[in-house]
Amino acid sequence: MTKIEVTILGTTAGIPTKERAHPAIYLSYQYRNEFCYLFDCGEGTQRQILLADLNPMKLDGIFITHWHGDHYIGLPMLVESMGLENRTKPLDIYAPGAKRVENLIDLYYYSSKGFEIILKDVPAEDGEITNLLETNDFRIVSTPVEHGLPAVAYGLLERDKVNIDLEKAQQKGLPDRGLIYKEIKEKGKALFEDREIKLEDIARVEKGKKFVYSGDTQICDNLIKLAQQADLLIQDCTYFEESDKSEEYGHASLNQVIEMVYKTKVKTTVLTHISRKYRDPEELKERIKDYPNFKIAEDFMRIVI
Repeated sequence: MTKIEVTILGTTAGIPTKERAHPAIYLSYQYRNEFCYLFDCGEGTQRQILLADLNPMKLDGIFITHWHGDHYIGLPMLVESMGLENRTKPLDIYAPGAKRVENLIDLYYYSSKGFEIILKDVPAEDGEITNLLETNDFRIVSTPVEHGLPAVAYGLLERDKVNIDLEKAQQKGLPDRGLIYKEIKEKGKALFEDREIKLEDIARVEKGKKFVYSGDTQICDNLIKLAQQADLLIQDCTYFEESDKSEEYGHASLNQVIEMVYKTKVKTTVLTHISRKYRDPEELKERIKDYPNFKIAEDFMRIVI
């Protein structure tokens, strides 16, 4: 069985507080192999990673949602530390306008010559859902969102697991092995001895898991499409009451998020990027008490899908 473990490292909006650091999410996907990814990298992220007892050297890729400082300013020093720790594995960095990463790192004395940084530009202004990387078990995608500057949301979409039931297959007259099974898995059905064999006739399908991170954004059509039936949505909720600032600054408010989650049938929603004016977490929990599938993000919160 797969395990997706998400650790939220920072949960504030714009200005950190004693309790909340700048945005960053560490995701570990564990199945046949382990893959580790970081979504956003605000100030102090590498220290948050260490305090969470995670390993920054295991990161396979970093995904930046947009170029506001609270979402990326920790990146150059994290990269610098990897070099000082003698990293050799290449590091993929995904971002809208990824060329900015070179300029950012060049501002520092870059001692990280022992490993390659591979920049991947992420479409952020037009289009819908873009595949960024694929493995045998999952893919990571992005979609443009609305935040007043080029910005994206990200999703990790696990492939369905198809387990052939050999007893059922043999009852259908299929051989013990062969290319027929590959065809059925890929197409959902195949002809065998002039008979149509459907996938559901001979297999158990385990639905793939889905993780979505909104980044900073108003509620918009692209986000709604990406969030559909997500197992876990980590959602910008800068404001907990209706406010003109939500549209002015390109963020979401609680009622807007509730409406979207109702439409998209998200299983669990974690509200993050919380304005520093909200000091009492118990007060925020009170506001969502009627929504059992909602949680208030806290630094170092861990969620397993």
